[in-house]
Order: sequence, then structure tokens, then C-alpha cells
Amino acid sequence: RFLTEDIVDGGSEVPDSSYYAAEFARAGMDFLSLSRGGRFEDAKQPNVGEAAYPYTGRSGYECMPAYISDERGPFGRNVEPGAAIRKAVREAGFETPVIVTGGIHGFEKGERILQEGKADIVGIARQALADPDFFLKVRAGCGSEVRVCEYTNYCEGLDQKHKQVTCKLWDRKELDEPGVKRTLDGKRRTTAPAWAGPAA
Repeated sequence: RFLTEDIVDGGSEVPDSSYYAAEFARAGMDFLSLSRGGRFEDAKQPNVGEAAYPYTGRSGYECMPAYISDERGPFGRNVEPGAAIRKAVREAGFETPVIVTGGIHGFEKGERILQEGKADIVGIARQALADPDFFLKVRAGCGSEVRVCEYTNYCEGLDQKHKQVTCKLWDRKELDEPGVKRTLDGKRRTTAPAWAGPAA
């Protein structure tokens, strides 16, 4: 995995990453996974005794955009840079699969990216945390049952504080369910409630 753009002064931009991608492909990499931003160089100064966290500056926002956003919105900000890099790899004569990530939370958006040839594989992270059964539900034709990520970055906030990462959409639901594993403080469940499967 590498970045389409560093989003910091003096950092790599799409032309640089296109060159890297072609060279990685030439070297025989099995796939190229593209993220964006999330650098330490522009991270906020941490409090004394705390570690620097790479998602607190502008580059961090580009890596993990939230629902409070600019006019572009938080979704798919890495798609076009990724598409440009994939194009460069193809023009260099390689068919190495390119994975794009970043604010892709819906089946329709992911499918459109693939159909338009902007990526070969679509990666999701926060949406997979919001609903670990996302793929099963979509495959079963139960898309309306998908628990959709709200991009509040609640999970990222927990990570920043070095706490067990969970999702606010499910971590306090059905806490009395038999066998539920809880976080160390006992206040949250560590896994989402199990999906019962498609209705008969």
C-alpha cells in the first residue's frame, strides 16, 4: 500500500505516485493498494506524554474524511487520483490490479467505480466496521439491511486515544445478549450483533 498523494508540502503527488506504481508493477507486485494522506508531518502537536497521531492535520482529513466536510463532501475523494494511477500502470503495459480506498461506503458507488474502470478492487474500512456483514447482505440481496457508516469518525477517535475500536452504530446494542464480549471498561461490545440472515 502507498499513497496517491501525501497532501503535505513537498510530498508526493499523483505524477510521482504514478511513476512509483508503474515501477512496483514492473517489479512484479501482485497488487497496488492506494490510500491518501494520513501523514505525521502535518499532525497536530500532541500533548506532553502523548504520541503524535497522523489523522489530525489536513493530510489526515484526506485519509479519513468525516461527515463535517468541505463542498466536495467526504465520499470517494481518492477515486480520481487512483484512476489516474491505474491509467499510468496500464499505459506502462501492466495489468497489475489496483485497489482504491477512501470514503466508499455504498454498493452502487463501488460498482460504478469498477464499471468505469477506475479501479480493479474497491477497499472499504469504516463501512466494514459499521457492518461486518455488508458483503453478505449485498450478495444476498438485502442491501436495505446494511448498517451504513455515518462517517462521524467515532472509531477514529477511539483509536486516537488507544482504546479498543468499535462502532457507535452497534457497540452499546444488545449488551445483555449471551456471550457478548465487552471492552476492557465493560461499557461497549467488541463485535457487532450477529445478522440473522435473509428473511425466509
